[in-house]
Amino acid sequence: MIQAEIVVSLKRLLSERVRVPVARAQALALDTPLLKDGLGLDSLDCVELTLGMEEEFGLVFDDSEDDWMHHFSCLGTLAQLVLIVKGELA
Repeated sequence: MIQAEIVVSLKRLLSERVRVPVARAQALALDTPLLKDGLGLDSLDCVELTLGMEEEFGLVFDDSEDDWMHHFSCLGTLAQLVLIVKGELA
């Protein structure tokens, strides 16, 4: 799976699981901030998105990491996380 395919899925998950309007989700660039002053996701949104990602990609994320929110800084870092957990990016 390539990053572009993951980003398409992430945008769909943002619309379906976090209720981001479809047009807004589709307009997101790889470097658009997802938290606070960007898209405005909060920690509960991130949990819901994580659950959707686990279902969508068949993954289990390690929740023992202290600062997991940095993965949600933008679509690019979130897509990289999926690739890393899938073992497709070192």
